[in-house]
Amino acid sequence: MPTIHSTPTRAEASMPSRSLRRASAPRSRWAALGLAVLVAGAAAGCKSEATTGSLAAQDYRVRHPIALTYAPTTLDVFLSRNMVGVDARQTADLRTFAADYRKNGRGPLTILAPRDPAAPAASDRAAASVRSVLAGAGVSGRYVQVQSYPGNGDSLANPIRLVFSKLQAKVATQCGTWNDDLGESPQAKSWRNQQHYDFGCSYQTALANQVADPIDLQRGRTEDRADVLRRMKVFDDARKGVDPSTSWKTEQAKVTGSGGN
Repeated sequence: MPTIHSTPTRAEASMPSRSLRRASAPRSRWAALGLAVLVAGAAAGCKSEATTGSLAAQDYRVRHPIALTYAPTTLDVFLSRNMVGVDARQTADLRTFAADYRKNGRGPLTILAPRDPAAPAASDRAAASVRSVLAGAGVSGRYVQVQSYPGNGDSLANPIRLVFSKLQAKVATQCGTWNDDLGESPQAKSWRNQQHYDFGCSYQTALANQVADPIDLQRGRTEDRADVLRRMKVFDDARKGVDPSTSWKTEQAKVTGSGGN
């Protein structure tokens, strides 16, 4: 009996066979799983890059930033029981402290006077002497608060401490932690050409302490008026053909002979 070959229709030809579908189904599932793993790995890589806070930044200004904060400033005045009033040296210190408070102070100025049980009247006189100097410097009334603290006995000098808060420049981190190995080892920063954590911290601290106005670290000041007299002199010298620069006179030091000559 002759074999009859049937020609598939166009729809049947375009459809994959069952065996092909069975073989391609697991392959497509593995491809989808691999794509999901790649996407998860990429997301994990982005996340690890965003949470690298344990690594020290290579810029010391980022590791040890200078922050503006309201912090207390203090002055200790030492008075003895037999001292009448405040001496000249500490009077000048009090006046300077009062001027700083009037210019930069925030809140009240607090006087912490030691309370000596053996001589309470002496503590009151010492606090009154300090208040008198402050009043003469323009700080009195509701701007001054007086509080007391227990003294430490006769062997220690118990100062009268003056405290007020003002805007200051402070380094936000603590210096001297030394959490990096600076020795000669494969783990040392020197082998990797990287800065150690404490590098620049003392420099930032010294800079913050030297700034007279902390706002200068935030923004520059406006320009002052130009020197009109200097400008007119430069214009006049330029019209005359004269060098407008300033001539500085220098004297050479005379070197004499030595050895008894």
